Amino acid sequence: MRFVVIGGGCYGIYHSGQLYKAIQKGKLPASSRLIMVDRNAEPPARAKFGQSPNFTFVQADWHDYLIQFMGDPSRFDPARDGETVQIVPPPYAPHLFFEWLRAATVQALQERGWPNFQAEREGFDYPMRTPYEYIDPKNGNHFLSRAGWTCPATCIEPRVCPAVKDVRDWDLDADLRGFVAGQPVKPSVSAGPTLAQAGLANGSDSVTTALETPPPERFGGVETFKCHHFMYGIGTVPALRLYEARERLVGLARGLDETRPETRVAVGTVSHCHGVVATILLKRTF
Repeated sequence: MRFVVIGGGCYGIYHSGQLYKAIQKGKLPASSRLIMVDRNAEPPARAKFGQSPNFTFVQADWHDYLIQFMGDPSRFDPARDGETVQIVPPPYAPHLFFEWLRAATVQALQERGWPNFQAEREGFDYPMRTPYEYIDPKNGNHFLSRAGWTCPATCIEPRVCPAVKDVRDWDLDADLRGFVAGQPVKPSVSAGPTLAQAGLANGSDSVTTALETPPPERFGGVETFKCHHFMYGIGTVPALRLYEARERLVGLARGLDETRPETRVAVGTVSHCHGVVATILLKRTF
């Protein structure tokens, strides 16, 4: 196993420390590698774990490193590696994968001899009526949460939610995919009383709200990077999911023609309960 841990500060130390504990306890192979990526040559994580042979430290910009890592078959090859390579993102860079996907799609098209494509950032300004929503005016990132309470940073999102003491009957991945397809976010039954008491939104099953969903022709696809619990309280995204998303966008772009020169893809980085969404506008010039 290889883990690309983004950031060498306090979160990176915690994330890699938990995974290192799993290695020491035999829950992960002893040969597992932890690749820690930080802009600083001497991040705090190096002082803590620098003597362990399981760790490799890379000084690099996170975005640049992902572009290089995912574009180099000697580092990641989907046929060879499968799901043995996991990306461990920090919570304070919620849409790192969006920026990677946008840039990597154009790069892949150019490398394959198709230069007349652009991938631009757009916001996602459709209200989904989740308990928490906020659109960042600077970049259009649409932050969402199905929780109307404060979740612990290390919550593993168990089937029975500790906050409502009932089965979690919501999932932002399904919510986003359904919403873009014209289906309103389904209200949670188990969280309903808690959200109602707090006066918070809980989706909608009304026809009126359905009219607020995106027009069917606006989006050509949805991509979600699901950061789910992997082990010892740490959420990861398989590198394979990044590769697959890029290939789908490359295929979608190649399908554009003079009658349909552009399309949009909603891109979400989500857990079961929390997420952020923005839009990639794919354009072909003739």
